[in-house]
Amino acid sequence: MSPDSHPRPGPASVSAPSQAADLSETAVQSESPARRLLASAPGRYAVAVLSFLVALALQRFLWPYIAASPFVLFFAAVMLSGWWGGWGPGLTTVGLSLVATTWLFLPPHHSFRLSMGNTLALGLYTLVSVLMTKLNVRLRRANLERAALLERERRARSAAETERARLHAIFMDAPAHIVFTRGPDHVYTFSNTMNDALVGHRAIVGRAIRESVAEADEQGLIAMMDSVYATGEPFIGHALPVKFTQADGETRETFLNLIYQPTRDEEGRIEGLAGFGFDVTDLVRARQRAEALATELRQTEARARVLAESSAVLAASLDYEATLSNAARLVVPTLADWCLVDLAGPDGRFRRMEVAHARPEDAALAKEVQRFQLLPEGNRHHPPTEALLRGEPLLVEDFPPERIRESAHNEEHARVMLAAGIVSLIAVPLVARERMLGVLTFFTSYSGRRYTQADLSFGRELAHRAALSMENARLYREAQEAIRLRDEFLSIASHELKTPLTPLSLKLQALARELTRHPEAIPRRAVESYVEVGTRQVQKLAELVGDLLDVSRITSGRLSLELEDVDLGPLVREVLARYEPHAARTGATLHFTGVEAGLTGRWDRLRLEQVVTNLVDNAVKYGGGRPIQVRLESTGSGARLTVRDEGIGIEPEYLPRIFGRFERAVSERHYGGLGLGLYITRTLVEALGGTVRVESEPGRGSTFTVELPADPGPAVAGTGPR
Repeated sequence: MSPDSHPRPGPASVSAPSQAADLSETAVQSESPARRLLASAPGRYAVAVLSFLVALALQRFLWPYIAASPFVLFFAAVMLSGWWGGWGPGLTTVGLSLVATTWLFLPPHHSFRLSMGNTLALGLYTLVSVLMTKLNVRLRRANLERAALLERERRARSAAETERARLHAIFMDAPAHIVFTRGPDHVYTFSNTMNDALVGHRAIVGRAIRESVAEADEQGLIAMMDSVYATGEPFIGHALPVKFTQADGETRETFLNLIYQPTRDEEGRIEGLAGFGFDVTDLVRARQRAEALATELRQTEARARVLAESSAVLAASLDYEATLSNAARLVVPTLADWCLVDLAGPDGRFRRMEVAHARPEDAALAKEVQRFQLLPEGNRHHPPTEALLRGEPLLVEDFPPERIRESAHNEEHARVMLAAGIVSLIAVPLVARERMLGVLTFFTSYSGRRYTQADLSFGRELAHRAALSMENARLYREAQEAIRLRDEFLSIASHELKTPLTPLSLKLQALARELTRHPEAIPRRAVESYVEVGTRQVQKLAELVGDLLDVSRITSGRLSLELEDVDLGPLVREVLARYEPHAARTGATLHFTGVEAGLTGRWDRLRLEQVVTNLVDNAVKYGGGRPIQVRLESTGSGARLTVRDEGIGIEPEYLPRIFGRFERAVSERHYGGLGLGLYITRTLVEALGGTVRVESEPGRGSTFTVELPADPGPAVAGTGPR
């Protein structure tokens, strides 16, 4: 329908013709080429003329039968023309039918003169035809609008389906986790591929989240969705950790930037939620690795700084206890919240020397920690004890309360450990030259830090440096003590060597005077007196020199034994008989009891005689002139020799080291000697496979007991210089 076939619209309907034309064009564009041709302006007029000609032909053919109705067929032509072509073709058909009817069918025929009745009939025909055309035009336009609207609706639906499928495909393949839920129970209506993979490819669409993804509740996701649904306020979370069980049974942790926002119906009411999650796991892991590397770098720098400072502190003084305390304080709080130092004492027991802590408010707790010493015989699972027994560093990365209770020595110990709040711990033994010196322990509590292998390496290095410092201090003290003993020994040795030389020199001078006084013959008794004194002093000098030679052999490892069958009873009797004059000069008496003969063993006779001589000489020297008891008895597998005096005795603090080299329990100004007799005795007895021990009380004398096996075995046999 062309725009010029329509009446000009009024102001209120200005847009109607253009809208109708648009609809007509839309409808025409959707038709076939033939139909589009008939719908064009020439085609519409051609249809009008053709319908008029058909109506005219039928009217003439049927005229004999319908002479009373000259307009009936032309009504049909007008109706068809108006419906198909609109106003122009319709009015054209009306005009042609008026001319044809007037000329051919209304009397007078073949004339345009009309009677009043025919004029009225033509007028009525024209009015009805115009009304019919108007109705047909409106019907035509309504049909065109309807067809166009239907076409538009079809196209819109098709486009909507296409867009929906496209949007669905976009959502399904989107590089994000997308879900849609409906209702307060959050029933899934959509879940894309990435979200399906996130939850382990479960069938969740059509099911509530509590039923399909149970772990979402314990992670707080459902509570967050309930809040969004109830308040209508969107939720935005950054790098949230979520954990879901996968199809293989493993739990995978993912970090998401998560957005939940409400969806609304036509009336604006909340009907569900739309969720969007963006996987930032790689970014979070990278950030965590970067932070871990930065933390490790800082810790490495701190460890290097502490090692450097501790080296300086450990080297600053030979008082290793003070330096260890300072080193422990360097570790706290840089690398630990607490640091404990346990050192081994001379008796093998451990003493907690230092408890360093970072917070001043822990001072009272530190005193309680100090009370609990390291116990090798305690709970073997206690970390410092375990490190001590294994002789290796121990790392406890995570120390939960239940493990603390299992590793404690007792309930009170467990209470103190729990109060300290141990989180992670390192215990490192202090070892130098294969000697266990103690244990260094440091741990974290309130800082929450957990130790790694790098921290264990630091602890091993710190303990190594501390042990070397302790060993150097020990060696220094021993060197100082050795120098002191050397100086003391040289002083005593020079004094002891002068002791026999002085009377010998005096006797020689007296003998020279006697020669002057008696040039021809000196009285025999005077000579014998001088010779006796000189012999005794030379013998004493020889004994001193012999002791020095024995010490030299022992120190250089050149002491050897010549084993033979020796009857111990007569040997002891011989030594006692030789010492009776010397004992008598001090007022002492020697008493021998036990086996007189027949107690035989494979021993070195000369060395065994030296042992008995040293013990008897010691008893005579310190016996205070009181009786000395010597007893010899068989033990079944060997012999036991006991020498007891009732002299001054030995103070308890000297008993552990009385058999040491140059050791003395009395002042050298009151008692002579080099302090070597008991040392040589112990060495010789042990070389023969035996043992020697002493029991003594101050003022009540001493008892020395020697036990010797009858056959010391081939390990002690040998030849060489004595």
